[in-house]
Amino acid sequence: MTQIAPLYEVLDQLLDLHKALYTLADQKKEVLIKGDVESLMNITKQEGKLLRAVEQAEASRIEMVKRIYEAKGLPLINGTLQDLIKSTTSADEKSRLQHYREELIRIVSELRQANELNQQLLEQSLSFINANLELLTDSPEEDYIYRNPSGYGSGTSANRSYINKKA
Repeated sequence: MTQIAPLYEVLDQLLDLHKALYTLADQKKEVLIKGDVESLMNITKQEGKLLRAVEQAEASRIEMVKRIYEAKGLPLINGTLQDLIKSTTSADEKSRLQHYREELIRIVSELRQANELNQQLLEQSLSFINANLELLTDSPEEDYIYRNPSGYGSGTSANRSYINKKA
C-alpha cells in the first residue's frame, strides 16, 4: 500500500487538472459566443499552463507505475491504469484505481466534447470574419483600378464612373 500511496496523489492531481481544463473550456465557450478576444487570450494562456502541468503529472504517473512494476518483479507493458488494476492483488487498491480510471475517462470525454464544440464555434467565427473581409475588400472601385486599360472604352465599367462628364 505504501508504494501506491504517492500514485494516488498524482492521480488526484491529474483529476484536478483535467477538471480545471474543463472549467476553462466551458468559460471559453461563453467567451467565443461573446467574441471577447482579450478573455480568450487569457484563457488560452491558462490552458497552456494547465497542459504543461498535466504533462508533468502524467510523466510522474508513468514513472511511479514503472517503479511499482519493478518492485513487484513484473514486466511493464504499457503502464496504463488498466494494466496496473489487472496486476494488483488487493481488492481495495483495485477498487480505488478503478474509480480513478473511470473518473479520468469521464472528465477527459467531457473535455473532448467541450473542445470540439469550441472548435466549431471558432470555425464559425472565422467564417464570419472571412465573409466580412470579402465584403469589405471586394469593391467595384478595385475592379476599375485593376482593369485592363484596353477595356476602358467599351463595356460596363465605363458606365460605373463617378464623374458625370456631360455636366
